[in-house]
Amino acid sequence: MFVNRVLYQRTYYRDMQKRLIIFIFACVISSVSAQERPWRIGVKAGVNFVHLENYGGGYYSDFEAKSGWTFGALFQYKMGGFVNYSIVPEIIFTNSSTDADLIYYTDLITTLQTIDVPVNFKVGLQLSKIFRPYLSGAIYGSYVVSYEGDLFYHLDDIDESYIKSDINKLYFGVGAGLGFDIWKFQIEGRYRWNLNRINSEYFGALKQQGLEISCAFLF
Repeated sequence: MFVNRVLYQRTYYRDMQKRLIIFIFACVISSVSAQERPWRIGVKAGVNFVHLENYGGGYYSDFEAKSGWTFGALFQYKMGGFVNYSIVPEIIFTNSSTDADLIYYTDLITTLQTIDVPVNFKVGLQLSKIFRPYLSGAIYGSYVVSYEGDLFYHLDDIDESYIKSDINKLYFGVGAGLGFDIWKFQIEGRYRWNLNRINSEYFGALKQQGLEISCAFLF
């Protein structure tokens, strides 16, 4: 009876050791797999100083950026080791404002709300497991959701509804910036330039440009 009990206890402890070893091994494999996963998704938000600028003739105007805001989501796919590369498409809602001065009128605040789809190409250095600085370049397309402001409405004999219907709804551009990943956070500064006009009937070539600063959380 005593011998059977001893044998049973030895068998029980061996089984427990095997299960514990399997559990630890599974945890290690899971941890390594999570660290090596090449893709991540994230949410981001930030501020911007994107403003309208007149590149050409037409009515004289002076443009000054007002602070705006952005929020959206991103998908990041990274490859490489110490020197690495990543492709990061985003979908961003942007609210940007411009303070414009015409010849006889000042402080004409104009606001554009756009849906932006930038595709970023990044080159980074993996300096530690949780820290990676990088440089980035981007191409993007934007769709104008809404336009509000007094920039055009002080011009003689111009109807507001006509001005809004004459605004280009779809445009594209490029951007460049730098940033860093630290743990699950991504801090980035990026400057963007429109390549086609928003409206140029009364201005030579009205485009958007400006700085964006954002923080993302990556899952």
